[in-house]
Amino acid sequence: MRRIVSSLLMGLWGLSFGAAHAGTPARLGTAGALELLIPTDARGVAMGGSVMAEGRGVQSLFWNPAGAAVLQGDEIAVSHRRYIADIGMSHLAYARETGALGTLGLSAKVLSTDGDQVYTVDQPDGTGETFATSFVVVGLSLARTMTDRVSVGVNAHYVAEQIHRETAQGLAFDIGFVYRPTIAGLTLGVAIKNYGPKMRFDGPDFSVPSGDENPDAELRSRSASFELPSFIQFGLAWNGWSPAGQNVTFVGAFQANNFSEDEFRLGTEWALADQLFLRGGYVASPLDGFQYGFSGGAGLRIPFGESVTSVDYAWVDAGVFESNHLFTVTLAF
Repeated sequence: MRRIVSSLLMGLWGLSFGAAHAGTPARLGTAGALELLIPTDARGVAMGGSVMAEGRGVQSLFWNPAGAAVLQGDEIAVSHRRYIADIGMSHLAYARETGALGTLGLSAKVLSTDGDQVYTVDQPDGTGETFATSFVVVGLSLARTMTDRVSVGVNAHYVAEQIHRETAQGLAFDIGFVYRPTIAGLTLGVAIKNYGPKMRFDGPDFSVPSGDENPDAELRSRSASFELPSFIQFGLAWNGWSPAGQNVTFVGAFQANNFSEDEFRLGTEWALADQLFLRGGYVASPLDGFQYGFSGGAGLRIPFGESVTSVDYAWVDAGVFESNHLFTVTLAF
């Protein structure tokens, strides 16, 4: 078992070394499939997106799949977010603890926009037609506890994008681990996310008639390929302070992007009787015009028989855009 854990850690180290040196100024803004970056969990968003070192069951599938290894039983979570530019996001995730195999998870994220006008060179004021865009990410996850201190997890995502009649498909993979040292309340984590082959758009609108000389022939152009927004994130969490029926958690993370400047994330959560929660967070980056900063939120945990329902809310400052609001309802049974 120790050899397996050592091999996993060495593999993560090798991947992280490559990721940490992949981001250069020439690559800023060059990635696509950015829907992979949009968080789906209100608790983590309220804490600045810095919760990747924690194990919180189905909520961990987005942040760090290794965190789902601590799940006992079944959990299902539903989220909705009104993102920037009138983009709507809906998310559904399910995780189940299966015993020796570990924790299995399924998730689906859908982003959509309202219809936009179709403009052409011949009709610059619009053709009267409208088109919609959609972005879908479907995930399969596996998390397992390797020792009493180490958990590992992987995600495999199918990514599908559609703009009018043009589509792009791809695969993205995550791998992460969580380590619990002997220091009480301390947890460390690493997650490498969104690694996979390049994507490319294709569709009927890339073909045009060749001209009057040969009306049956077509000229076909080819879109440029684009990389996925991969990154590595290092995080820690500490919840060793529990005064009189309360619990305070502090979390932090450093995110090294291959497509943008690095990000620094901090967050905290205050819990009363493990039922009422208040949260806050902050994310910073040296990137000029970085849109995000402070975040906050609250949560309510309601036991009912053998099941528990959690309702979480997050508010995010989005700079020049309207503030984001995210709601998540989780049922554990």
